[in-house]
Amino acid sequence: MKRKEILRLVFLYGVCMLALPGLIHADIYLKYRQRTEAFEIMGQEQPARESMRETWIARDMIRTDEGPQTMIMRIDKQQVYLMDNQARTYSEFPMDMEKMAEQAIEEDEQMTPEEKQEAKDFVQGMMDEMSEFSIAVEDTGETKKIGGWNCRKYIQTTTTTMGPSETELWATQDIKLDYDLLHRMAAASMMMMPGMRESKGAFTKEMKKIKGVTVYAVSTANMMNTQIRTTQELLDYSDKNADEGFYTVPEDYTKEDG
Repeated sequence: MKRKEILRLVFLYGVCMLALPGLIHADIYLKYRQRTEAFEIMGQEQPARESMRETWIARDMIRTDEGPQTMIMRIDKQQVYLMDNQARTYSEFPMDMEKMAEQAIEEDEQMTPEEKQEAKDFVQGMMDEMSEFSIAVEDTGETKKIGGWNCRKYIQTTTTTMGPSETELWATQDIKLDYDLLHRMAAASMMMMPGMRESKGAFTKEMKKIKGVTVYAVSTANMMNTQIRTTQELLDYSDKNADEGFYTVPEDYTKEDG
């Protein structure tokens, strides 16, 4: 994994976790259309990007497919697997954002010692910036129908030293599922973020204010003096029984060590 890919992975994961509402559910299938508007960060222009994201959730296991890439989060093993389904390769990381970045840097054989130290310094600075984390959810009481679902509007505000983000989201209770497990899984996945272990209780309390499944969301995040706008729309939902081994890396995939 090259240096730019490492930093992009860490940065974009941080953006997603800060800007987007909790989307974790139990034993169900969700399909979202997601669009991130163009932005510039650290002198690098990032073009607008639209994708379809499919998520399957089982107890203590999450799988997300987006294009040729798959991420499997095994909360039971505290491990994350990133798969390239075209190259049939995968990388394995600890379920800790900082340790994930450090491992990727150390395993990159194309980086010089100086480049590795520069990358580590960047990651450490980013982790320090993200360590002070708070979240607040406001139930506006406003309702409307979206795509056949009766929805209620919430405002989710997330604050870190990197900058604030605000999400206007519409959720429905028309879709029935185990919401206690929903919030437990959301909190468990958020433990990857620096500083979140100390804020787990407060995070869970705020997220429980959102009643139901997110149908539509518009998020605006401010990071490093850059505004990043993301929209997300629920396209499909169903109960799905995944095949055996669906939450594991296929045996014929090759592990990338650097």
